[in-house]
Amino acid sequence: MLSKTCKYAIQAMIFIASLNTDEPILAKQIAGALSIPKEFLNKVMQILVKAGFLHSIKGPAGGFVLAKDPKEITIFDIIKAIDGTDWFDSCILRVGPCDSQNPCALHDYWIKIKNQVRALLDHESLADLVKDMRNGKRVLQFAEDFILLKKFKTQMGLN
Repeated sequence: MLSKTCKYAIQAMIFIASLNTDEPILAKQIAGALSIPKEFLNKVMQILVKAGFLHSIKGPAGGFVLAKDPKEITIFDIIKAIDGTDWFDSCILRVGPCDSQNPCALHDYWIKIKNQVRALLDHESLADLVKDMRNGKRVLQFAEDFILLKKFKTQMGLN
């Protein structure tokens, strides 16, 4: 359903939002924390910068910071920027058009499911996900050898 690029983008955005700091974080730190290939993540980060979700800061103290409040960025926003909305506009059975004038066998069911998924993703902000992580309701998987894991967990209020 979601591309690998989109999954990595969502993970990176959640990670950056969870840091709750204005200090830039390096792509290599994010890649290390989330076990994402660094070269691939660099491309993902540039897409997120172009989409207006991140600022890229150059120089020795550089890195990436959120360009917007985490409350203003939904998971659907990220999906739309990375993968587009084709999944929400396409038919589950046909290659061609499917609408109320020319419905496929699953049209009425599929439209309900797509609308529910979109509404959920459009409702969940980065701030919501970070809050749920801090409360133990959601988990972001970290690499076993992530050097800053203890510091990060302390910042997040996790054990």
